[in-house]
Amino acid sequence: MIKRTQNFLHDIYNKRDILFELAKRDFQQQYMGSYLGVVWVYLQPLLFIGVLYLVFTMGFKSGGGSEGVPFAVYLIGGMIAWMYLAENLNAGAAIIKKHAFLLKKVDFRLSILPIVKLMSSSIPHLFFIFIAIFIAALNGIYPTLYTLQIIYYFTAMLALLLGIGWLTSSTNIFVPDISKFVGVLVTFGFWLTPIFWDLSRIPERYQWIIKLNPAVYIVEGYRDSIINHIGFWEKPYETLYYWTFTAVMLWSGITVFKRLRPHFAEVA
Repeated sequence: MIKRTQNFLHDIYNKRDILFELAKRDFQQQYMGSYLGVVWVYLQPLLFIGVLYLVFTMGFKSGGGSEGVPFAVYLIGGMIAWMYLAENLNAGAAIIKKHAFLLKKVDFRLSILPIVKLMSSSIPHLFFIFIAIFIAALNGIYPTLYTLQIIYYFTAMLALLLGIGWLTSSTNIFVPDISKFVGVLVTFGFWLTPIFWDLSRIPERYQWIIKLNPAVYIVEGYRDSIINHIGFWEKPYETLYYWTFTAVMLWSGITVFKRLRPHFAEVA
């Protein structure tokens, strides 16, 4: 099992040149043909965050941020992590079907497709990380060494998304409802993850239920890096749970993908 996993990952590494080229092409093609082009990559998330901010601060007259933290800072700190998660969960499930024309090309490593999407969407994500740090600084929350651990949380998020992406994209070939189901989970996840509300508002004895959602670890981790300046090592149980869950997803994703890959062309 370990040997098969090593071979699987080694094959992907050998295709790294193709990975970068496909990621670049995917990024360019997203808004090809529109007048604003790549501007939409940054404009759409900014507009979405702006609408949420107006709704929850002016419409509901409430902000869900931590005490002493401006709601705009709190919101964008968690939202940038969630937007990356949601985009890649949805896109990852449908990525192989989207490239169905490649299914019969035996020499093409379809396993790189979920990685291609992760790479192309990382470009605007990194931009928004810097925006979040800048907005926090404008509000008196300056970067510290803790801010660097956002690299750790980003890596942790990539590992989780890879495992889920391999699992859902391979099964979606045979059960098209998988991508729809993922979309429903993402919708529910948006409201069940503390993006615009504070986890501390939930009674402490029930917080563990919310924390079963691995997205909570990432969203809270981004805030801990940018706003709260809390190290991930200060949350040993949450960290252990997250990496156990992620390891299971990676193993499941690799195993299922390798077993189903020979049959992709049969249902194409």
